[in-house]
Amino acid sequence: MITIITVILVLSFLIFIHELGHYLAARAVGVRVIEFSIGFPPKVLSKKIGQTEYMLSMIPIGGYVRLHGQNIDDEDPSEKDNYASKSILQRLVILLAGPLMNLVVAFAFMPFVYFIGYDIPAYMLNPPVIGSVIAGSEADKLDLRKNDLITTVNNNPVKTWREAQAELTRNQNELINLKIQRGTDTISRSISASLLKKAPGFGWRVNIPPVVGDITSESPAALANFLPGDRIIEIAGQPINDWADISPKLQETAGKEIVIRIQRQNQISSIRLAPIWNETSNHWIIGISSQSVRVFETMGDSFSLGVQRVITMTYRTLEFLYQLVSFQADTDSVGGPIMIVQMVGQAAESNLSSLISLISFISLQFAIFNLLPIPALDGGHIFFLGMEKIKGSSLSQGFRLLSQKIGFTLLLFLIIYISIQDGLRIFNQ
Repeated sequence: MITIITVILVLSFLIFIHELGHYLAARAVGVRVIEFSIGFPPKVLSKKIGQTEYMLSMIPIGGYVRLHGQNIDDEDPSEKDNYASKSILQRLVILLAGPLMNLVVAFAFMPFVYFIGYDIPAYMLNPPVIGSVIAGSEADKLDLRKNDLITTVNNNPVKTWREAQAELTRNQNELINLKIQRGTDTISRSISASLLKKAPGFGWRVNIPPVVGDITSESPAALANFLPGDRIIEIAGQPINDWADISPKLQETAGKEIVIRIQRQNQISSIRLAPIWNETSNHWIIGISSQSVRVFETMGDSFSLGVQRVITMTYRTLEFLYQLVSFQADTDSVGGPIMIVQMVGQAAESNLSSLISLISFISLQFAIFNLLPIPALDGGHIFFLGMEKIKGSSLSQGFRLLSQKIGFTLLLFLIIYISIQDGLRIFNQ
């Protein structure tokens, strides 16, 4: 119930903010707002103030504004307060205001994630020492070795894996220059940014202590009374020296019951359990994750990091959309309403910073999605304004009506397809 209420509040807030942008912009340029509704009909409460009816409606997901003259059946360029009477620039302001408000929410919320504290893997605060290198990998070809200490990335000093990762992510060039301390020697290496993005294939690994952090409720580990802080020292008689050793050993069990030896404080004990199959990851798991730590940033750093995070998310979203239209993206990773419900629910159960981060992310997606040049979306209307500017006159009502129908149909099919993907994903879990 808490998850459902949280989802309703989050989505209602973001869609309300979007429609509020259209409302404020319409009022600013003199377009009459006929209705402003929180939620969708049937209406529960309403009050008319001036020429606008403000409503609280029964379906609590989002809301809408109805502008005088925005529909084909009531447009009249001769009326002063009619949407159709406004200039292309004024109409563009109205259309952009909704996505802009969502963008403002994304930029405003994300800095709070860093200010109120957020969790990162504990190893991120360790010195950037390479734990191991896979034979034959790109890292091996560059003669990177175990225990190499990364000291600078593109001439910027780094003291932790967190700082190193930030510099590697921030890099805009194809080649990344590293300086490495190897014993008493300092060596330089240039690595390919595109190859590094494929982190598992690049070939270097970080040493992560095999110490349990979070434990999934109702998982084999939870039922076997694992506790945060337990150090795994052996699985099925095989020693565990690094977190990366755990999963391969679990896969060898094929779900059979095994004995895991742990160190809890100063005592060694044995725990019996059987891994379970996870359809999402296609792995045998026991329901544990590595240790994490909560970090806090100053207000100035929080603002800077929040803005950078939103910019990065925007770039990656646009990159994914390009891959999608060029048939390079994995469509199985596309999520819709059901995935949003799951994500919001998980974030709400986790912590406040996770929920705020997700709200910022979803708000950004709303902004970008609504700007796509699809009829029935804000981006489609903006595209029509561009055509009107080039043509020098209004587009015919027949053309706009047909385009809206086609666009709405495509949008409906897209929503159905994504929802089916969501359903199949849940069914296979």
